[in-house]
Amino acid sequence: MNNKIPVQLRPPRHTKYVYEKLRICKHCLRYTILYDEECPTCGKSGGLISLHSKAAAQVQRSIRNDRLIALLITLVSIFFGRTFQEMALALVAGLLLTGVLIYVQHRIKPQAVSRELNRIFIRDRQQIINGLIANLDWAAAIGKENKALSYEMMREIATLVHDDSIRSLQIMLLQSFVLRKDMDLELEPLLQKRFDPDLVEYIGELSKIKRELIKDKTFRYILKYEQHIASMSRGDEILSGVAAAAVRQKRYCLTYAEFIARYARLLPKERFLRLYRVVNGSPQDDWGALGEEVARIFTEKYQWDADFQQPAIRSNSL
Repeated sequence: MNNKIPVQLRPPRHTKYVYEKLRICKHCLRYTILYDEECPTCGKSGGLISLHSKAAAQVQRSIRNDRLIALLITLVSIFFGRTFQEMALALVAGLLLTGVLIYVQHRIKPQAVSRELNRIFIRDRQQIINGLIANLDWAAAIGKENKALSYEMMREIATLVHDDSIRSLQIMLLQSFVLRKDMDLELEPLLQKRFDPDLVEYIGELSKIKRELIKDKTFRYILKYEQHIASMSRGDEILSGVAAAAVRQKRYCLTYAEFIARYARLLPKERFLRLYRVVNGSPQDDWGALGEEVARIFTEKYQWDADFQQPAIRSNSL
């Protein structure tokens, strides 16, 4: 594509649990997963709180109510004491009861917050879904004016909504950008169950600028749809690029040896040199057709090349 645009992408938010990205507006009570300070529904700022904060506030109210009840029981006991001794005993017992209650509440508060979170998810399930749908509609609409922001929004939504349609939209947006090595890109979260030519084109670009993102799941996807990819206009270029990415680790060379063998002849010299050294550096391994193909290509193209005569520098990944 000649009309690709240069963009700056903000890095994604990383949380221990995905649900921690969800927030609720205190004003309109609508849910959102986007990281704007203003509520995307009512437009008010300063009202978005995390689900954990909401659950913790609910638990804190329950704790406060329990303590007030304990205090009330203590006061009633003192009031109905017939003698000073009974009133003093009621006061001591009440203080002891309140102290034990505070200690127990402190110990079980984390578990209470977790239970409240579960209740929120069950009770507000449809509200959460509606909020995510509204987020997706907004992300799609804003894509006409700001594709980078639209992609960032969809990337956040996709962490909670695992759907091939959203992945396809993300890939279409990515394919409209000038991709660079320094960008915070991702691949495995974008892999789909179906064949997607745009995804394949994206994988082909990553094989040039960020081959470290191409791992087992991607290799399996490429193998599954290899025939479809081969029929694309840039099919052989993409497949050889993926094979070149596999060459960076010996484990990949062994696991996907047959695939690499089919495209070894298309590898650029630098990647074939890496493959040649991996194969010849481990003669004890069964390389099968890959070993034969590497030997054949070496004899035909690189037998007298000085680079192939130099000792290899050990590296686990290149």
